[in-house]
Amino acid sequence: MKILNVSYSDLFGGAAKSAYRIHKLLNTINFVKSDMLVVKKLSKEKNIFSLKSKISIFFFKLKNYMGMLISKFDTNNNPKSYNLFNSPFLKFINNSEYDLINLHWINAETLSIEDINKINKPIIITMHDMWWICGSENYIEYGDNKWKKGNFNNYISNYIYNKKKFILPKAIISPSKWLLNCARESGLYNKSKLINIPYPVDQNVFYPKKNLNSLLKFKLKKNKKIKIFFGVFGNATDKRKGIDLLIKSLNLIDPDLFELIIASKNEFKKKHKFSIKNLNYIESENDLSNIYNICDIVVLTSRLDNLPNIALEAQSCGKPIVAYKVGGIPDIIKNNVNGYLIDPFNFRLFSKKIEILIKQSKLRKKFSLNAYNYSKKHWSHEVIRKKYKKQLSDLN
Repeated sequence: MKILNVSYSDLFGGAAKSAYRIHKLLNTINFVKSDMLVVKKLSKEKNIFSLKSKISIFFFKLKNYMGMLISKFDTNNNPKSYNLFNSPFLKFINNSEYDLINLHWINAETLSIEDINKINKPIIITMHDMWWICGSENYIEYGDNKWKKGNFNNYISNYIYNKKKFILPKAIISPSKWLLNCARESGLYNKSKLINIPYPVDQNVFYPKKNLNSLLKFKLKKNKKIKIFFGVFGNATDKRKGIDLLIKSLNLIDPDLFELIIASKNEFKKKHKFSIKNLNYIESENDLSNIYNICDIVVLTSRLDNLPNIALEAQSCGKPIVAYKVGGIPDIIKNNVNGYLIDPFNFRLFSKKIEILIKQSKLRKKFSLNAYNYSKKHWSHEVIRKKYKKQLSDLN
């Protein structure tokens, strides 16, 4: 079975990295040959293709710019993607010999909705966010259920939602049970075959490590303070990431007890009482694994999320996680077993649970062991490969 994974990028952003990992995993299945088609290629792999024509690259940039212009007149404050402008990818796809087209995060005008409807091969959709079940929105506010009937109170969003009614995928794959249920309840794909397959994590890279020499590399001091990790590999100023909630929680804890380690291109601008070490964007997976292992606790304050790689990776390194009970995060964290799930958005309780983990080393060790064991059962290549093998055999 020849599969083409279509994505805006192979490594730029969380959805792109997930698509890349899925593509790599598919190539370990004996009856599958997987390739990738991307706009923005960062890896050096030969079976990942990008358009080399300077004219095509120029028009992709122009379409993106047009989308940004439209967004300035759009009253919708959610993160959004329009997918209005046609792409040269359609011709490549339709003239190819692939048996199945797997559409990942194809926003930033990678493919228009009209392009998707004109693909002459079977397609499946891998949902990395809420865009496929919404209008232009990649995510909406927590508790907002307008996506169920497509009533967005926004002309552009309603227009895009109605165009999506003609998309007929062979199947939809959702990494989280939450997003799968959203697809089931939506007015767009409730009759489609719905499959839950989580993201794979390479546990030869992300695993518990001891005697690390990474403190010096990252210029971190060896001290008695508990190290708390918070990673934002996208836009840290995005309200959905909940940095404001994190600061509220950590400001309630004695700052002498911990230090916050962050990996972000953005600086914290709000007032905080505690010390912060910003490692900036971490590109290397080995470096990222070492950082998880240096830290004692991982915090996730998203107001809504699918199945964040940070949580999967940190858990595979045996780290307890404190997070809000939103989206697909309950798939990862089992409350009081491998971490804490906090009802949205009780930042005071969030703070108390972090403080408990800071002060109780035996509890941290217990949660850490449970986290590692849970990750092996749910995110390992062996487990996810079996799921894809079964589902692709059924689709073949």
